[in-house]
Amino acid sequence: MQYAVRCLTYPAKRASSTQRISSDTDLIDGALDASDSSLNAKNGKITCIYFDKSGRFNAEHRQLTKAEIGEQFELRHRDLRDIDLKSEAVTRILVRPTTILLQFFQLCMIIQADEALLIYNQPQTSGDSDNDDSNGADDSSPRKDDSEFYHEFEKRMSGPTIETADVPELPYELRAVEAALVAVLSVLRRDLIDARHKAEESAASLRLDSGLAAVGLNLVFDRTRRLSKIEQKARLVRDTIREVLDTDEDLAGMYLSDRVAGRPHATADHQEAEYMLEAYHKAADTLVESAQAAVDVLRRKENTFRSSLAVQRNQIMFLEARIAIHTLGLAAGTMAAGLFGMNLLNYLEDAPQGFFYVTGACVVLSALFSMHGMRSLRRIQTLKGIQRSRAGGRRI
Repeated sequence: MQYAVRCLTYPAKRASSTQRISSDTDLIDGALDASDSSLNAKNGKITCIYFDKSGRFNAEHRQLTKAEIGEQFELRHRDLRDIDLKSEAVTRILVRPTTILLQFFQLCMIIQADEALLIYNQPQTSGDSDNDDSNGADDSSPRKDDSEFYHEFEKRMSGPTIETADVPELPYELRAVEAALVAVLSVLRRDLIDARHKAEESAASLRLDSGLAAVGLNLVFDRTRRLSKIEQKARLVRDTIREVLDTDEDLAGMYLSDRVAGRPHATADHQEAEYMLEAYHKAADTLVESAQAAVDVLRRKENTFRSSLAVQRNQIMFLEARIAIHTLGLAAGTMAAGLFGMNLLNYLEDAPQGFFYVTGACVVLSALFSMHGMRSLRRIQTLKGIQRSRAGGRRI
């Protein structure tokens, strides 16, 4: 008889707290560097563009992980969670002791007292992705179309412009924040003007007699929806700026240069930052109001055209109903006339007035059917008119 040998296993030595912390940190870093979007799908790194103290950007773009960015700019892991996320709902301004993290949609910038890091979020491609792969292009390299944006950004960060030559120069970090806000609001304003122009053209081209009224109406609806998205984005920018304006600690903490120089601002000492953010808050609010006004005008035009289209559709429907009613009445009369064409004895062959009697009876029968059908149709029209007037009264 064979006996099973039981192996006694002793627990391994428990890992030290230092080892556990190191492994936890590696786990968090791996989670941060995981693929959150199409940017990190290849090597887990993000393309970054550096701006120096003078505002000039480095033409050589670097590839960094989130852990490296957090270590360099003294940011926590939770702050860097969405920096490479391309989303139309991500807007935030985070003020930390030595860093300002500013993110608006595709634009993400990390600012310190002597440098700034711009996260390059590559636009997603749909139909041209195969062509890009076949050409061997690097997905992480910025496009040539972005050079204009970088130079404009560099010009605003380099120092005071002609318009602000007499105004005291803002510190580097506030100039960087201002340049980012100008870039975001400029893009929104350009998109708003373009979308409003196209929407107005589509609304002006609507014609009831064109035969493509439904297609034109769908186009106006799509353009209106685009305007609504722009309004929502401008509203997010405005609300994000409002949150910072409502927090005195964040406003005072935005003076990173003075903090590095050993002159931290008091909670109430933030006049320049407050004035700057109030100006761009007003600009964002203006964009919201302009987009909302354009959307309201287009929706009124759309509703008016839909009402006209519904009236035209009802008119066509009632015309078809009238034709069907008169056809039914004519069919009733011809049915009576057809009975006399069956070559059967009907005892009216020799009647001298038989033709006139039969013809009169067929005409009267057709008229009775038509009158009854038209009376029913008018009753339906009257009921629909009453319902429409009641619905309009409730709407008022």
